[in-house]
Amino acid sequence: MKRCFYAMGAINYKNGTVSCCPRQSDQLVFQNDTFLPSEIFNHENFKELRRKLHNDEWPKGCDTCESMEEVGVASMRNDFTLEKNGSFYKDQGKPPKGANIYTVQFYEEFHKEHSPEEHFLIKCYDPETHETRNEGLRHIELRFSNACNFACKHCSKVFSSGWKGKLQNFIPDEESKLYDLKQLLGTEHRHNKDDDYEMALTVEQSLQIVDDLNANFPYLEHINFAGGELLYQKQFLPVLKKLGDHPNASNIHLSFHSNFNSDFDVVKLSELLLPFSTSTITISIDAGRTFYSYFRSGGTWEQLEKNIKKFREYNDYTWLDITCTTSIYQMLDIYDVFESFISLEASINISIVQSPKYLDPSLILLDFEKETMKDIEKTEELIKSYFDKPIDRVSEKTGHMYWVKHEQTLEKLHRIVKYIKSFKPKYHDYNRFLIYRKKSDMIWNENFNDHFQNYQIDEHNELIRVK
Repeated sequence: MKRCFYAMGAINYKNGTVSCCPRQSDQLVFQNDTFLPSEIFNHENFKELRRKLHNDEWPKGCDTCESMEEVGVASMRNDFTLEKNGSFYKDQGKPPKGANIYTVQFYEEFHKEHSPEEHFLIKCYDPETHETRNEGLRHIELRFSNACNFACKHCSKVFSSGWKGKLQNFIPDEESKLYDLKQLLGTEHRHNKDDDYEMALTVEQSLQIVDDLNANFPYLEHINFAGGELLYQKQFLPVLKKLGDHPNASNIHLSFHSNFNSDFDVVKLSELLLPFSTSTITISIDAGRTFYSYFRSGGTWEQLEKNIKKFREYNDYTWLDITCTTSIYQMLDIYDVFESFISLEASINISIVQSPKYLDPSLILLDFEKETMKDIEKTEELIKSYFDKPIDRVSEKTGHMYWVKHEQTLEKLHRIVKYIKSFKPKYHDYNRFLIYRKKSDMIWNENFNDHFQNYQIDEHNELIRVK
């Protein structure tokens, strides 16, 4: 039996389809058929997913969690742990030694389900029918559209209108087809050549979803938003306002991802986050300051720093986390990534690019294993030098303490190391990366060599170490 919090108790809106989590790639429900949570949660395909996991089978769309668990790396399925009493909790770490009483209470509460015992998620799930009662919906992730002001190197036109703009005059050539450069061919995150589904929820449809959640799912606890870029989309603020009326809002942790590099109203956003128990903005940074504008085309490091400073000056109750989506690009200057992240004084998260394979971070070990390990050792020493410099903040409005513990930052680096050492990369994919780099630089009108310190591209399109 494979217990999965997301399969039993979550809904995830994607590009015109719905599944249970960001990693699950099966098209369980098509939004053209229905977009209402009450019609999705116990759809036949959701029940079949639960049946397979209950019978200790891996559904096809759960392949990324399967591959990670096969080599002993924590998968997204491990985000939530099932306790003996039947409650799930999400491991948010432990409060620091000496934390004030508000912080300790927050962590004790956040680790447990807020529902009465008879409505614990495991008790809402029927192992015979594989239905989950409405009281069991705990987690929902919404995507409205692919509207985005960025065109990041690891993304695709499915999730970014900026990517669609970059590709509008690009006609895939034979080399792109030969090396199957999925992002440039428009096939990344697509199931087949006829798959043309898009994220396209109108404001009206989005508000209907919230009405359904407010009326039918009383123990919702986690609401996530993803994009596109939320602060760039017209659906976001009206939805946020209506979600503040959810009967369990005071127990809900609300979070969203943002590049935090667009113009937005700090005061209005902050006020709309007040009704929730806690809120987190995870800022997708994905690059150090030296290659930020190259990897995250459309923004600047200076604007990022400015927006973070402005937000913190007004809002001291929303957590600002930062995240690194780790591909081979990040491994080329991992020290700069962590040095830049540490300067922002926020908790650091990481994720791994597993698709497309030509961006997998483990590819760097094929030709530069010794150099990479030296870079990692240097980065470790950098992080350790901050161990005695904890950052604590206490919110005047909520009493919650926010902190950065650099021991946890080191753990995130070690997660990257464990991943790249656990998989055997292929030279075919490494060569695909080199071709992708060449093609994307041409389309983006960029030059790799202007942004990277340790590596350069030579006249033969080969990656060489220069420092």
